[in-house]
Amino acid sequence: MNFKKTVAIAAAAGALAAISVPAMALENEFHGMYRLFGFATNALSGNASFNTSDKGVDAFFEQRARVQYIAKASDDLKLVTHFELDTKFGGANTSSKYINNDGGGLDADKLTLETKSVYLDFNCPITGTNVKAGVQPYNDSFGGLFGNFDGTGVVLSKKFGGLSASYGYFTVSQAGTTGVVFGNGKTAQDLNALDLKYALNKDLTVGASYYMLLDQNDAGKATLTNHTAGLNAAGKVGPVSLAGALGMQFGKSNPGNAATTLTFTGGSIPALNNNGTTAIAASLAAKIAAGTGSVNIAGLYLTGDDGAGYNKAWQPIGSGVTYFTPANMWLLTRNAATINTSTAIGGTTDLTRGGRGIKGVFGGYEGTADKVFYSGNVGYAAVANKRTASNASIGTELNATVGYKLYANLSASVTGAYLILGDGYKKATTLPGGTVDGENPFMTNIQLNYVF
Repeated sequence: MNFKKTVAIAAAAGALAAISVPAMALENEFHGMYRLFGFATNALSGNASFNTSDKGVDAFFEQRARVQYIAKASDDLKLVTHFELDTKFGGANTSSKYINNDGGGLDADKLTLETKSVYLDFNCPITGTNVKAGVQPYNDSFGGLFGNFDGTGVVLSKKFGGLSASYGYFTVSQAGTTGVVFGNGKTAQDLNALDLKYALNKDLTVGASYYMLLDQNDAGKATLTNHTAGLNAAGKVGPVSLAGALGMQFGKSNPGNAATTLTFTGGSIPALNNNGTTAIAASLAAKIAAGTGSVNIAGLYLTGDDGAGYNKAWQPIGSGVTYFTPANMWLLTRNAATINTSTAIGGTTDLTRGGRGIKGVFGGYEGTADKVFYSGNVGYAAVANKRTASNASIGTELNATVGYKLYANLSASVTGAYLILGDGYKKATTLPGGTVDGENPFMTNIQLNYVF
C-alpha cells in the first residue's frame, strides 16, 4: 500500500472517529407497543359512536402502535420522544379527526403519525430539581377524574426527605372560538398544578393537590378562575392495598375552553361566565390479594348539576381526558386499553354524563395460572342528577377476559361485556345518548398486545 493511500485511509478513519464520538457517548433507548383489536358489538361502531338502538352487529378491526425513542446523555439528561399510529382496518370514514390521515384504507398511503410526547428531562445541577419541559404526559392526583392527558408545559419536581413536591404549568389552549390565537383578545387557558405527597412510612403515603385553571374569556375579555383542590392517600395493610381521593371545585371558568357550552354526545355543560361552581369528586379503590390473584373493589362519585342556576357539576379540564381505571368496565365507563373506540354509554368520552355527574360501584377478580390470565367484573352506575330524565339508573355491566402469554412480550386475549340498561335508558324520557326501550349493549373483542 503506497503512502498516499495510507494517509487517505488514516484521515478517513480519523474523521469517522471524530463524528462518531457524540453518538457513541449517547445512549439510545427504544420502547413501544403494538395493540390489535377485533370488535363485534351491537353498540359501538368503528367511528367510536355509541348507540343503544337495535342496529345489528358491527364487526371491525383497529390497531395502535406506539414508538418511544429516548436520547440519553446521562442519568441526569435525556430527550424523550413518543409517537403514536392509530388505524382502523379499511380506514375511518366518518370521524373528521381520521378521515384524511387513517392509513387503513386501500394502498395505505396516509399520514398517521401522531405526537404523544416530546420533552427534555433533566436534573438541575444547581438545585437538584427535576425539570420536564415540552409535550409530556400528566395525570392528576384524583386518578384521572380531573385530567389524564398529554399537554405542553413545564413540570418541576423535587424530593425533601419523605416529601415529594411537584409544580406544573401547562398552556391548555391559546385559540378562541374563531380560531384566532391569544394576543388578539381571544380565549386562552393556562393550568397551574401543585402536588405534594408525603410518605409516612413504607406502606402509607398521603398527599394534597391544587389545580388552578385560568380562563381568559373571548366574549367578556375577563379572566375567570376555576380552582380544584383535594386530598389523596395510598397505602397497604396486610393483603389489602387502598387508594382514595377527595376533591372540591370552586370558582368560575369555561370548562373545556368553550365560550358558551362544553358539548358532549347527548348533553352539555353550561359555561360559567356568570355563575360560580361548587362540585365534589370522590373515589376509592381496593385490591385484596386472594389466591393467585386479587379481588378488586372500587367506588366513584362526581356531583351533577340540574342544568340551571348554581352549577354543581364536576368539571374535567376538557373532553376526552378523564378516566376511572379501577372500574375495569368496557361499556359502563371508558376502558383505558381501547383505541379510537374509546367510549361509554351516554357520551363518547364524558365521565360526567353531560354534567349530570355519576355514582357507581364496581368489583371483580383477576388472576393468573402459569401463562393464562383472566378477570371477571361487575359494575353499576347512575347519574348523580337525572335532570328531566325519568330515572337516574345507567345500568349494570358484566364482563370477563381470558388471555394467554404467547411469548414474554406478546399476549392474546378475548373479552366479552354485556350491559343491562337501567331505567334511565328504557323510559320515555332518557339520559344522554339513550334510546327509548333501547337494546342492551354487548361487546366482544379479541386482542393482541406486544410490548418492547
